[in-house]
Amino acid sequence: MLADRIEAKWIDAFCEVFERCAVKAGDVAAILSETQSRALNVHLAELALLRMGARPFHVVVPTPRNRQIVPIRSTGASEAIQRLGPVVTALQQAGFVVDCTVEGLMHAPETPDILKAGARILVISNEHPEALERMVPDTTLEKRVRAAARMLRGTKRMRVTSKAGTDLGFVTGEGNCNDPDHASCDTDAAAARLLAMESSHIPSLVKVCDGMCSAWEVSGAIFE
Repeated sequence: MLADRIEAKWIDAFCEVFERCAVKAGDVAAILSETQSRALNVHLAELALLRMGARPFHVVVPTPRNRQIVPIRSTGASEAIQRLGPVVTALQQAGFVVDCTVEGLMHAPETPDILKAGARILVISNEHPEALERMVPDTTLEKRVRAAARMLRGTKRMRVTSKAGTDLGFVTGEGNCNDPDHASCDTDAAAARLLAMESSHIPSLVKVCDGMCSAWEVSGAIFE
């Protein structure tokens, strides 16, 4: 079992990702978390931002009660904010939001309003930083995903076959996102899955690509 202690290498990994999100010294950054967030990731985000000279502040909300009969896992639709106006306003004014909520803001109802205000959101999966360290976004993979996404735009279906017997079909083009830099586009998701299946490094790339882009999900125009 891994110890929940601060490791310099994990701060390094967080800094690398924040740099890819164009965070610079002096930038104001909000770290959004909830009472059930992984505290280690929250601390690492703060330390990394401070090391970079940014000006972070915390927004912590109570984890709401789950009124469903099944666990809520990997939905990307966090209910933590609960449409609280002051929380949304604080995130809108931050410019850069580090999302450490359990489920993530990818499909949360408050996300469109936050993005429309010009804020950028980096969703960090509620995983142990040992996993995040291994899945730091890769520039080469990003280029391949974007190239595959361009091939898929305007198509309705994608079929993937292999000599080993793979025969998978995807319906594409049904997303509501027209922004090529938005990681939640259905086309980008299909492209990422395609790259995962055709790669010779399937075990690692399936982890990187499954669920759209990586354990570090991006919403908004981050890679400029």
